[in-house]
Amino acid sequence: MTYRNRVVFWASLTGIAVQPALLVFLLSSGERPSDGLVDLFALVSLTSWFAWFLVRVGVQPKVVCEDGHVVVHNPVLSFRAPLSAVEFLAVGGQVGLRIEGVGVVRLWVMSKSLFDGRRARGARRELREHIARAASGGSVGVGRRWVRVGPVDVLLLLTSGFVIWNVADILRNG
Repeated sequence: MTYRNRVVFWASLTGIAVQPALLVFLLSSGERPSDGLVDLFALVSLTSWFAWFLVRVGVQPKVVCEDGHVVVHNPVLSFRAPLSAVEFLAVGGQVGLRIEGVGVVRLWVMSKSLFDGRRARGARRELREHIARAASGGSVGVGRRWVRVGPVDVLLLLTSGFVIWNVADILRNG
């Protein structure tokens, strides 16, 4: 079983795909700002941060349950655990897992959804059944957590550079 919120996924991909066209439109609009290089750097760094955000929040999050393990990819952290080390939690529309050795993990993609609610409920039900079957199996393992780092994080370099450049300019000019 693999679940991701399709509406958020496709909306994020659309937002990412529109960005280059929007950037070209803004740069070719004919109006030239007084401080062209700084404004260009600001625009490009804002665009790269927005693309990074859409990838992290809309494209990458998912829950995968196969081969006796569950893997949860949230925007910043990922978790992996054997199903026998997992307890399903659902309270007031919030869904989570209690993973042995990690603690409580909120399932980003399985939260209440106005647009993808039926699929999310089905995925929650299926995950709960997988966990219940594994609980009767006996052996308990330990889960692990890691910070997600990947090629998409290169998009943060422009934004970080712009922030550092501005802070240095403020400190230099007072």
